[in-house]
Amino acid sequence: MKIINFACITIFLFTVFTTAALAQKMKAEDVLAKHLDSIGTADARAAAKTLIAVGNGTTQFMSTKDQVMQGRIVFASEGNKDFLGMNMNSNFYTGEKFAFDGKTTFVGYIYQNNRSVLGNFVQSNGSMISDGLIGGTLSTSWAMTNLSNSKAKLSFGGVKKIDGKELYALGFSRKGGGDLDITLFFDKQTFQHIRTEYTRVSSAAIGLRPEQSSGFKESRYKLVEEFSDFKPEGSLTLPHSYRMFYSLSGQQGTTEIEWKFTLTEFAVNQKLDATTFTPKN
Repeated sequence: MKIINFACITIFLFTVFTTAALAQKMKAEDVLAKHLDSIGTADARAAAKTLIAVGNGTTQFMSTKDQVMQGRIVFASEGNKDFLGMNMNSNFYTGEKFAFDGKTTFVGYIYQNNRSVLGNFVQSNGSMISDGLIGGTLSTSWAMTNLSNSKAKLSFGGVKKIDGKELYALGFSRKGGGDLDITLFFDKQTFQHIRTEYTRVSSAAIGLRPEQSSGFKESRYKLVEEFSDFKPEGSLTLPHSYRMFYSLSGQQGTTEIEWKFTLTEFAVNQKLDATTFTPKN
């Protein structure tokens, strides 16, 4: 007969319930404070007036041509001004340009006054750029360090498990609302920001006759940003891997696109030209 070690069981149960209790007591403000510390000290964050991150990677159209394109990405920011540019080696898909000059959001065309499906999504949800969400901690305009600018509210969403990893989830609600649902995810141990999900559902179209309406489908949009491979860059700790995944499902079928970049060059407090944030198509 095996002898049950009640002391070990007691310790195990205590640890489990204590961890659960701490998660329940955690507030959005607690996650935010620890997250900011994970980037760097308050002085280090304040000292970073501009930030540039550059890298190489791929774009893959997974649901159509399954075509993989090589390219380069640039993040550049100054205060609440932001720029994200991708340059891909393809005539089919040349890349993206997103910018915010402090007042106006810019979304570039890929050809002949046409935006990509990602560009259209960002254009119709411009607050992702102006609120400093896109790019996460790779920007000085990062929403978590500038909540007063967007006047957004955070709500604690508990612990979620994604890809086998436990994360704290925070809902992000901007003033004035909107139909875009935004959830930020933070590593439960390090409090580093590792994921943002943007989702939107558009109602199905209404036909001229009842039998037509039944054939229409609602449109579901989802954009996911993922950040990993955190390393020190000067006095800041920043991600060196960036992934973006966009999906749209609706009446016209499903579109899925993936961007994956490795960031290898960083510069803090390098002077930026003002035209950086007012690009042209």
